[in-house]
This record gives sequence, C-alpha cells and structure tokens, in this order.
Amino acid sequence: MLLLYTLLLLLLGVARFLIARRVASLEKKCARVAKQTDKLVRESPYREGNSGRGDPFQVAKRQYQLGLLAQKRERLEDKHLSWQRSAKKFGNMVDGLRNWKGKKLPYTFGVLDVMLLLTLIDYLALGEYASPRFLFQELMSWVSTW
Repeated sequence: MLLLYTLLLLLLGVARFLIARRVASLEKKCARVAKQTDKLVRESPYREGNSGRGDPFQVAKRQYQLGLLAQKRERLEDKHLSWQRSAKKFGNMVDGLRNWKGKKLPYTFGVLDVMLLLTLIDYLALGEYASPRFLFQELMSWVSTW
C-alpha cells in the first residue's frame, strides 16, 4: 500500500516540478521578447541627412518588425498564462492528494498491492508454496524439530 501511494506521490511531484520549469522558461522567454519589443519601440527611427522625414522603407521595416514582435509577445503571453493556470490546477490537485492521508486512496492502493502480489505469485507459479496450508505445514515441521 505504502509503496504504490509513495510512488504515485513521487511521480506527481516530478510532473509538478517539470510543469513549473516549463512555466518559468516561458516566463523568461516572454520577458525577453517584451524587452526586445520595448527596445524597438523606444529606438528612434533612422533619418537620412537633414530632412525631418524618415526613409519610408526603413519605417515600413520597423513597423513590420514591431508587428512581428507584438504577435510573438502576445502568443507567448497566452501560452504562459495557460501553462500557469494548468500548473496551478495540477499543483492544487497534487496538494489535495497529498493531504488526503488516511482516507480512501491509501486503502485502495493497499488493495492494489495485495492484488499485484497475488498476481505475481500466480505468474511465477509459486501458488503451492505460498498457500496457507503449505506455510502452516512448514511452520509445524519447523516447530516439531525443536
């Protein structure tokens, strides 16, 4: 019982850690793209010579780059928020499962442990050696030799 319950909690803890790492990496990417976008917005447009007008091709290129960065930023923010929501839900589920000590789940795993043990005994053809009658006879023969 304890083995399966502990393994389940361990696997869920590893999954929670991996999801948290994914959220953190998306947050870093989002911050990096936001920094690039802000840098491009604050950057003064390139102007040739003494004219007050900018080069139309340079202005168009800058606007295009700003649009691409804005799309990338929004896409990353949406992805980050969805992963963050999923991580929060998953973390709440793991916490609820971890705090569910002494209730139905450990007993259910106890039944599964017994079922797996009996299946293993049957699979390895050890049924005659693991039967209560055989064990009782072995115990009695061991006690009678004293």
